[in-house]
Order: sequence, then C-alpha cells, then structure tokens
Amino acid sequence: MDNLQAFKEQQINDYLSSIDLTNIDPSQIRMDLKNKLGEEPAIRLNYDNQIMVSEDGNKTGKRVEKLDSVSITFTVDREIMPGQTAPFPVTKTFIIG
Repeated sequence: MDNLQAFKEQQINDYLSSIDLTNIDPSQIRMDLKNKLGEEPAIRLNYDNQIMVSEDGNKTGKRVEKLDSVSITFTVDREIMPGQTAPFPVTKTFIIG
C-alpha cells in the first residue's frame, strides 16, 4: 500500500468516525469525501437483513434491516510503465460498529 492510499483510507475512516451513521445520506457523504479526497468516490451501503420468526415458525414476522458496513471506492495512481501512471480503483469496506 502506498502513502496516498493510506492517506485516503485514513481520511475516510476519520470522516466516518465523526458523523452520525443512524441517519445516513450517501449523497452528503459523497460530497464531503470529494472535498477531502479531491475526487468523488463511489459509496455502497451494506445492510444486514434479518427476518424475525414467530414462535410457530412462520416467517411472517418483522424484517429488521441494520447498516453493517460502508464500501467506498476511490482511485490511486499506480505506475504502469516507467514514468507513466494511471488511476486504479481501490474499494475498502469500513465496518460500522
């Protein structure tokens, strides 16, 4: 991992640690991270879905959806030939605790 990738991951981690994740807005996260990273990252919210089963075994119970993690894709420059670089996507998943 290069310094730029480590820097971007730390910026994302610090940002996610500083916001309220109970009422999450992906477009706001995207805009805020664009200011921090210098690029607009892709955001994917990963939910853990559970279905509450009633005592008689029917799955007609309540569905519970909880935010489990956030996957963020950003780019880092990698050398493809001596003196030539190209942007490569990196996806990191940040667990919501």
